[in-house]
Amino acid sequence: MNRLQTKSGSPRSSRAPAAARLTWLDLFRGVAVLVMIETHVFNTFLAAELRGTAAFGLLTGLNGLVAPSFLFIAGYLSGWERRTAPGKPVNYPRRAWRLLGILMLAYALHIPGPEMSQHRWDDALRVGAQFDVLQCIAVSLGVLLALSWLASKLPRRRGEALWWIGVVATAAFVVTGAPLVQSWTGGVVPFRALVNQTTGSLFPIFPWMGFVLLGALAGAWPVRPIHERLAAMIGLAGVAWMCRGTEFSPVSASFFLERAVWVLGLAAVFEWSARFRRPVLLMFAGKNSLTLYVVHLVLISTLVGVGVPSMALPLPLTLGLLAAVALTSLASAYLRGAAAVWWSAQRARRTEAAREFSPAADA
Repeated sequence: MNRLQTKSGSPRSSRAPAAARLTWLDLFRGVAVLVMIETHVFNTFLAAELRGTAAFGLLTGLNGLVAPSFLFIAGYLSGWERRTAPGKPVNYPRRAWRLLGILMLAYALHIPGPEMSQHRWDDALRVGAQFDVLQCIAVSLGVLLALSWLASKLPRRRGEALWWIGVVATAAFVVTGAPLVQSWTGGVVPFRALVNQTTGSLFPIFPWMGFVLLGALAGAWPVRPIHERLAAMIGLAGVAWMCRGTEFSPVSASFFLERAVWVLGLAAVFEWSARFRRPVLLMFAGKNSLTLYVVHLVLISTLVGVGVPSMALPLPLTLGLLAAVALTSLASAYLRGAAAVWWSAQRARRTEAAREFSPAADA
């Protein structure tokens, strides 16, 4: 019997493996966004005296993998689409506008209200221009979109070579260049916020864009057996150990490579586990990650604004706030989805009614 047929003789869909990979990616993203909510709640409200414990140190280490995972997932989708649908036409202007909208939304979450109300314009510019995860994702995906557009202008083979060389070269540039730009204080504040942490940015493109580009490379790479992936991770870990110097910081190459190994390992774990179990809550969170990201940040800012003390709450109260923020964010995502479905249904009904009573229909 043909290998592309099932036992019943019907053709097997060639898209089934791709769909399975997207399923595990939703699971991975759902866990990442929920742990991100925990990270922000604990970092904002947990009492300072509880932060010196071994348990909090372990939690901080685990939380440190959230942002790299989130960035990796965003890039993986871009690379996965390139691998699975190479001939698919792409509306580049539409995607660019969508990324611009995400970038504007990300900056809107950093509107420096207190600084502006007090006429501290320098501080307002510094706070408003800070680069966070969402800005890093938007800019990084914009770079990938530009590379894909350039590649589309060339013959297929040359275009593929341009894309791969461009992604690898850009990743190497932002990772190895991070130590060189970390203390740069020249130029305008928004551009400095883009490239380093001197203005308070947490995730400038040096080196954090590297995780998005790593995800794009992983998504575009043909699926490999687990032993080959394990060998690659061991190789990266060895390179990270060799790169370790006197300084281990968020801009060192060893920092990036170590987290790259962890993220690739987590990706393999979620890909394997999604074959057996896909919890509904985590899948829902993964499919609504942008809404959860925005809503939980707004909720935390609101709690701080109404007087909930920062870095002063005991563990039980912090856990209570975590539950409240997480549940409210999930409920908001559910209501948003329900409203979208209702609106689509209403629009379909209006369209159908217009067709029934149009002069063309009567004719």
